Amino acid sequence: MNMHPYTLTLLRHGEIDHGGTLVGRRDLPLTDTGLLQMQESWQQLTRIAPVTAMATSPLARCRTFSVAQAVTAAVPLVVEERFAELDFGPWDGRPLSKLAEEAPDWSRRLAEGTLTVSGAETVEAFRTRVLAGFTAWMCSARGSHRVLVTHGGVIGVLLAELLDLSLESARLINVPRGGYAQLSILSGHPAYLTRLEGPCAA
Repeated sequence: MNMHPYTLTLLRHGEIDHGGTLVGRRDLPLTDTGLLQMQESWQQLTRIAPVTAMATSPLARCRTFSVAQAVTAAVPLVVEERFAELDFGPWDGRPLSKLAEEAPDWSRRLAEGTLTVSGAETVEAFRTRVLAGFTAWMCSARGSHRVLVTHGGVIGVLLAELLDLSLESARLINVPRGGYAQLSILSGHPAYLTRLEGPCAA
């Protein structure tokens, strides 16, 4: 394991046109605003330090932007299936208003990690695959600034693990769409949250 400290940036994808529905594995593209949000955040985080390694969720709202930036900056990019959002199964694409009527406490149970939906990925299975993907990427990534472009759920899992928080507490660290969280990491030591930024575009 690399003993040199590095900066980890968790960049959440920008706005998407979800039409008031739950979005998990549906492959929706960024809106024009969403793309602008990510471009502005990218400019901010690259001014802080040059990016040395990238990874991304395979879903279009993350992957398309990541590929473009990696090619432009000549940065190694890993497209990792394990960084995709939680699979909500039959709930994916359902109107949020209907879910609020049928399961009023679903978002609370999701935050607590106790949500179970028949035919969907469990929160624990989601956590396990995200952490396995992160460990694999960290074993191959190099350099002092590593950027992961992914989803709110994935970011919550990683913040909980790296900052030694419960999943519920980690979700209180709100990273808005198009924004990012940065952590300073040294192997064998606690991670530190150094920056939390939202996008300028809205």
